[in-house]
Amino acid sequence: MAKLHTLGSAFDWRSRGIDWPVTTDVGPGLAGVIAAETRVMWLDPSSGQLSYRGVPVDALAADADFEAVAHLLITGRRAGDDARGLEEFRSRLRASRALPPRVHELIGRFDRSTHPTRMLRAGISAAGCHEPDHGEGDRLELRVVGQVAALVGAIARRRAGLPPREAPEASSLAEGLLAAMGGDRAEADDVRALDLLWVLYAAHGLDAPTLTSLIVASCHADPYDNIVAGLSALRGKRAGGAAESVLRQLLPLEDPGEAEAWVTATLRAGGRIAGFGHHAYRMPDPRVVVLRRAVAALARERDRAGLFDVARTVESAATAALAPRGVHINVNFYGALLFHLIGAEPSLVPCLIAVGRMAGTTALLSEAHGRIRLYRPRCRYVGPEERRYARSPGS
Repeated sequence: MAKLHTLGSAFDWRSRGIDWPVTTDVGPGLAGVIAAETRVMWLDPSSGQLSYRGVPVDALAADADFEAVAHLLITGRRAGDDARGLEEFRSRLRASRALPPRVHELIGRFDRSTHPTRMLRAGISAAGCHEPDHGEGDRLELRVVGQVAALVGAIARRRAGLPPREAPEASSLAEGLLAAMGGDRAEADDVRALDLLWVLYAAHGLDAPTLTSLIVASCHADPYDNIVAGLSALRGKRAGGAAESVLRQLLPLEDPGEAEAWVTATLRAGGRIAGFGHHAYRMPDPRVVVLRRAVAALARERDRAGLFDVARTVESAATAALAPRGVHINVNFYGALLFHLIGAEPSLVPCLIAVGRMAGTTALLSEAHGRIRLYRPRCRYVGPEERRYARSPGS
């Protein structure tokens, strides 16, 4: 049986073959455990390398929109190798946004103050209730990605007090959702920004939301239950909910001087700086470089340079204090700001992240279908030794 040292460094599965079973270093929260094999994506915590189906994510961020990346993740085929297949994929993905009327009715019954993530979980459960039996040629994962995008648009409109509206079938997922959020026509810069965000959030190994979906799938649960379980984890403040916290912390800060003082006071009081810390990386999240550049450009264009200056000050002050402890900036820091600049309210950000993450999650679920083993780790008992049961006095 092979022993892999996986805590604090990555084992490169590409370098040589390893036969199961293997043993790995195990830390709290299953840190270091190798729990599955996949062809969908590769994450190396030692170098920061992230690739989808073998294609580096920074190349995808520069050259591909989200729909093309979803096609790559779900089918395994690059756009240049399957141009006709990509166009068919786009068409079916966009058509899947047509939600049953009763799902729209459900969203319309929620109080407008209901948190969007709660509406989204209820909406995807309702969509599953209306899911008909389809033939093998009709891919469930395409419909789920499109349905989540449509639901987020419907939720944004409900929150704004606007009536439901279907996205034009020819519009991309990003165009349709931005139009639902803000008006009849999406700005080209906003579309590019949302596509970029979804590409960077699409897949990131067995993070808690993805692992949650896979655990539920290993029980042979309903496919929509798998998705709802992952969405529940994504809402958490240590996952997609952290991006919402970033905005609630940063937006009230008015200038760099106030921002630096706030970082010092927050850390001195034992508080956390949202958007810092990552369970995989022991370095700054490599995706931050792309997002920081995108936020700087869009902030200048939108006359919000002051917001970027505040963010840079917080980043610098927090890095100086936290990096010596091994705590570094993560994707949610500038990701949240870019979502804000394209018009998203803080509470909608985890739902927007969910649209991107659906591509990677459904790809992994599809890959695991029919061969996934029941997840059943063990726990180590650290309680008292065997003792006698003591009855209560007078019993």
